[in-house]
Amino acid sequence: MAPPLLKEVSLAAVDWDDEGFAIPAYVPDEALLKSLEAVGILHPPVMWEKKAGLFAVVDGFKRLSWLRSRSSSVQALLFPEETDPRALLRIRLETKIFSRQLNLAEKAHILARYTALTSEEDLRRRICPALRIASPTESLSLWQSIAAWPARHLSLLARDLIAEKTALALAPLPEKDREAFLNLLGALRCSASLQMELLERCLDIARRDGITVRALLGASEMQTILRDENLNRREKTAAVRDIVYRWRFPTIHTKMAKLEGAVEALKMPSALSLLPPPFLEGNVWELRVRFRTPSELAASLTKAEQICTATQFQAIFDECAKGVPSKTTATASVPPHAAA
Repeated sequence: MAPPLLKEVSLAAVDWDDEGFAIPAYVPDEALLKSLEAVGILHPPVMWEKKAGLFAVVDGFKRLSWLRSRSSSVQALLFPEETDPRALLRIRLETKIFSRQLNLAEKAHILARYTALTSEEDLRRRICPALRIASPTESLSLWQSIAAWPARHLSLLARDLIAEKTALALAPLPEKDREAFLNLLGALRCSASLQMELLERCLDIARRDGITVRALLGASEMQTILRDENLNRREKTAAVRDIVYRWRFPTIHTKMAKLEGAVEALKMPSALSLLPPPFLEGNVWELRVRFRTPSELAASLTKAEQICTATQFQAIFDECAKGVPSKTTATASVPPHAAA
């Protein structure tokens, strides 16, 4: 392949509609814009004369977009007409991969575009490690489907609001279900672990009750929380987790609420906290004591000893010992989100 030559190219001769080499980032590059305003274009863009007098941009889309209203021409590295466009695309992708850190949307696009240029083995052995993404066969196909997401979904990926594992789990879902869940995550902006917790539980509920994720998340109770302007994102996340847990494990939730009421009825001092086994699984309880001095500790332990002999206290353990359905089998006779 003939090397490119540095030449003056008229911007009027550029085919601005040709985005065959574009790798959209879906987020503005503020640092680049500041640099362009300060010192202009430092590195010439790359172009291809796809036919006599007509040029396609290969690399430098943002730089040329900035320059377009400021100049009539540009110094560009120009590949001649006979250059194989597949070779140019490979150069473009390699430059993107190894020049800077990429967001997930860019990685998805690069991997999808590279699929037609090389073997699956090369993708796994060289490209995926360079992109720092998982490379099993099923993941490759999922990344390709992610690249085809609409721009509004990819922008969430580009802004790091969606974790990689979450994106791969969302990839097989119908678009309306995926959009509903992405809108939820866009509102909550929660951690990767919480994203997967919410998604897995929502999928479990949807399968159990024969509804769509979109219908589930459209329930009035859920939407009331998301629209509440008095709640910050952390408070909304806690409220959404509580709802989804209650919908997923209604029997456990009801029994936990009953036990909490019974514990409150004991009128324990504020220095003592009685905690049942998590999810009522097992038989290990916790008694937490808060104190500032040894005498406060002694007084709390004396009070705890008195509570242990109360009939109400024993009744709490008897109620808990009755057990609940396991987390994997708990169901609701009437789905609490049926109004959706």
